[in-house]
Amino acid sequence: MVVTASSSKRGTGKLLRYSIEVGLASLLSYWAATRIWSGTHQPYEEGQLGGMWAAISTIFVIRECKRKSATAAIARMSATLISFALCLVYLAFLPFQAWGLALLVGLSVLAPGLLGRPGDEATAAITTTVVMVVAGLNPHGAWKQPLLRLADTAIGVAAGMVTLVIVAQIGKWTGRGRSPHPDRSATSQAD
Repeated sequence: MVVTASSSKRGTGKLLRYSIEVGLASLLSYWAATRIWSGTHQPYEEGQLGGMWAAISTIFVIRECKRKSATAAIARMSATLISFALCLVYLAFLPFQAWGLALLVGLSVLAPGLLGRPGDEATAAITTTVVMVVAGLNPHGAWKQPLLRLADTAIGVAAGMVTLVIVAQIGKWTGRGRSPHPDRSATSQAD
């Protein structure tokens, strides 16, 4: 198979569009988390952490097609809900401890599989690690961390999905929308 120059340009165009989508969605999620949500409810540092967490969630969600983005959004929220439940129960009664972190990370890996969500283990464990370590940095309001990170994740997921809808609509208006079959390469030729 020979890849034509036009297929290379189309691939670059798709990459450029994808990078713009991720950048815009990250901006939207960061702005929403720091200005709308955190700006009035939390100290500056907590708001910045929330903005970072929302942007990370957005980056996790945006994929090369709507179907994969929707699947990633469900996975992100599922993993965050598992982490939320585990961390909230722990932090409501106990302060951050290294052994507690290890226990909750282990449970974060176990729970998705038991709940029929295999594949969400790493994301749940990463989320739990961040929540627990941040709770250790702010022991007075440690129990709030799972709640805040759940809200930040929801903001990031929503911003990602809203951005994809807006970009798709702009694509319809301009005739430059996403390909209906992003995984198929119709631009290669046989030798």
